[in-house]
Amino acid sequence: MDEDQDLKELLRNPQFSETDLSGKVMKRLYAGAGQSGKERFLVKYKVSVLVIAGMLLTASSGFAAVQYQSLKNKQGEVTYQVKPLKEAPTYEEEELQRLRISRDLGDKLLQEGSAAIFYVVAHNPKGEMDTRFKPVTFTDLTKLRSKLSSQPVVIADSLTDNYTFKSARVFFEPVNMVNPPTPEEEAATAEKLRKQAEASNQEYAMMPVELSSQLLNIRTVYAQGKNEIAVTIVKSKGEYTAYVDEKVEFISEKVVVDGVEMIYTRYKGGNNITWTAEVPGSTELYQYQIDDMSGQSLSKADMIEIAKLYLK
Repeated sequence: MDEDQDLKELLRNPQFSETDLSGKVMKRLYAGAGQSGKERFLVKYKVSVLVIAGMLLTASSGFAAVQYQSLKNKQGEVTYQVKPLKEAPTYEEEELQRLRISRDLGDKLLQEGSAAIFYVVAHNPKGEMDTRFKPVTFTDLTKLRSKLSSQPVVIADSLTDNYTFKSARVFFEPVNMVNPPTPEEEAATAEKLRKQAEASNQEYAMMPVELSSQLLNIRTVYAQGKNEIAVTIVKSKGEYTAYVDEKVEFISEKVVVDGVEMIYTRYKGGNNITWTAEVPGSTELYQYQIDDMSGQSLSKADMIEIAKLYLK
C-alpha cells in the first residue's frame, strides 16, 4: 500500500480524526473518531476531518467539474468546508505506519464502548501515544434518547416516507481527551508504557481509559425495507474540513432551508445534504449530514424535507 492510499485508509479510519465511522463505498458516511498527538487535526492543524459518503474512495461518474463549497456563520467565519485530498495535512511514512498499527490493535483488542491509550514500539522515534476507542450501538430509540438527553442534538423518531429508526452508533469522548494531561504527565505515561512493552517483550503496551458522557459523533440509520438513510452528527470545536479524493466527481450546490444555509451534494451512487448547527453560549459546532444510502432514490426536495425535521 503506497503512502497516498495509506493516508486515505487512515483518514477514514474510526480512530484517525476527531470522530469516527466507517463503511462501504458510496453507501456509508465516514468520519474519524479519536486521536492523540499529531493525529489531533483540531489541535495541531486547526482543522478536523469529515469524509463525505465514501468520497475518499476511488470512483468515477459523468458529472461536471467538481465544486468545493463552504458554509459560514453569521459572523462570516467558515464553519464547514470541502477541499481536495491533496490539501490534507501530510504525514511521514513512519508515522503512518505507527498509526496503522495502533488502529489495528484498537480494532482487535477493544470491546464496544471502550477506550485505551496505545504505545507502539515500532515506527515511533518520538515516543508518541495513540488513543483508540469504539462506539456504543443502540437499537432502542428510547434508550438512545435517554443516554443523549443532556446533549444539544436532535434525534428524529422517523424520516420521510416511513423510514423508521433502525440503529445508532455513538462515539463518546475518552476522558483523557476531555481533560488532556500536561506534557509532563503525557511523557511519564509514554515512558511507563514503553517500559511495559519492553518488559513483556511485546511490540506495544496499552492502558485502558474511561469514556466520558461527552458526545463526539453519532450515526443513526433509518430504514424502509432495504433502503436506508443515515443521519450523522459530528461535534467540532471550530472549522470542519471534508477532504475529497480528486478522482471522485460530484455536483454540489448551496440551498437555504428555513433560513439555514446547507450544501446539497450529488455523486455516483447517492446524495447528501450538510449543514452546521451552533450551540448558544458555546464555541462548539455540530455538523449534520443526511446521506441517502439507497442510490439516489431520494430527490433534493426529499432531502430538504428530511433536513427540516432537524431544524424544529
